[in-house]
Amino acid sequence: MNPDPIWSMITYVFNILGMLVCLGGLTLAHTTRHVWPGRVIAGAGFLLAASPTLYGLITG
Repeated sequence: MNPDPIWSMITYVFNILGMLVCLGGLTLAHTTRHVWPGRVIAGAGFLLAASPTLYGLITG
């Protein structure tokens, strides 16, 4: 079985979930009380969204 269609679907899922987590973290960081946790969550969301590309760069 060719894993390319499955990998493409997983890439889209990671990108969408990462963007949603990043937007949630940025929204949380917008308030003055939760700046640092919001920034950490936004960074984690960015890494989640970029993980398929980073995986391809590391293994490629």
